[in-house]
Amino acid sequence: MKFMDVVASQPWALEGSRAQEYKAILEGEGDVSPQALEAYRARASARGERMGVRDGVAILNVEGPLFKKANLFVEFCGATSYEILRRDLQAALDDPSITAILLNVDSPGGEANGCDELAAAIYDARGKKPITAYVSGMAASGGYWIASAADRVVISELAVLGSIGVVLGVEDRSSADERRGVRKVEIVSSQSPGKRPDVNTEEGRTQIQTMVDDLAEVFVSAVAKHRGVSSEDVISKFGAGGVKVGAKAVASGMADEVGQFEAVLASLSPSGSGRFSNRSKGTFVMTDQNTGPTAEEIAAKATADTQARIKAIVSSDLGKTMPTLANHLAFDTTITSEVAVKILETAKADMPEKKPETGGEQSQSKTYEQQKAEAGALGLAQPQGTNASAPNVDPFAKAVANHNRKFA
Repeated sequence: MKFMDVVASQPWALEGSRAQEYKAILEGEGDVSPQALEAYRARASARGERMGVRDGVAILNVEGPLFKKANLFVEFCGATSYEILRRDLQAALDDPSITAILLNVDSPGGEANGCDELAAAIYDARGKKPITAYVSGMAASGGYWIASAADRVVISELAVLGSIGVVLGVEDRSSADERRGVRKVEIVSSQSPGKRPDVNTEEGRTQIQTMVDDLAEVFVSAVAKHRGVSSEDVISKFGAGGVKVGAKAVASGMADEVGQFEAVLASLSPSGSGRFSNRSKGTFVMTDQNTGPTAEEIAAKATADTQARIKAIVSSDLGKTMPTLANHLAFDTTITSEVAVKILETAKADMPEKKPETGGEQSQSKTYEQQKAEAGALGLAQPQGTNASAPNVDPFAKAVANHNRKFA
């Protein structure tokens, strides 16, 4: 039996476009020279072992297509073996110097066989050491099956999650064999009528469909268990075989938050925040690793500092004088209150001085009385804005009064 026949007969938990890509590679499409393979191996070898350790955190890379056992894909093409990951997971759990485990996931999925065992091992390890899955790129199908088993799932903004389901490709060679004059005859034991279902018959297709549905039911149930939701929620909210991106995946419950790899690594390391939000068999618990501030305390302090900064800017004397600029500096920038006040002082210095305004109706009336006294005559019109009615003014009398005042 050819290698491709073995591959085609296996059920796969693999995103569709990647399945076609890997099929083309296996069938020899494209010129793959020994030099090209060696160049790829040189890049791959730079990544070292599957498990790395940084600051007490074990990093398990779940990358590329997934296979149960190590093979040429794992050796040369950056694929991942479930069995290698399982051994690395156990090594991380047994090492007392390792305080947490980070699954670094970027995979379209892969072989269904073995995926359930690795995911179950990750889930069973909850509570022993904090386990976080970080997804950058893709956690589709089998890749998401594994990621969902962690205590916490953090994803990048462009991460693609989902493709929950199973695909089984059945290749019908009957027409090709007929053209070549090949007639294949199989004798199946009488006790095993379901051993060779014929995809060309309704009964055979139904039998194959039942098997694929049963495999998918195991997948869906596992994800529901890992995420602490019902199977119905997984089917209706987790993409129904499709995928969701970034924040939408978080909103649907497929992941816990959007973040970055280094920040997640720092949160898990003993020298980082040292406090982890873990899901222990479906329930979130908190685990203290040092006496540093908790995430809630850090958030509360940040909120208090922000409120104090805004108040210092908008409540300052210059802030009350120039509220538009003060509000912009307080709410639309992140500069400190000291720098904001300096900007307000500079803006104040460049503003032209305003002439003092009159003090309302009483001041206007007082000025008017002063004008009458200085003129030495009655009859000047009252300034606008007063409630008193303006008397009729004789223009000739007004001119005489002004003349007398000028030469008095």
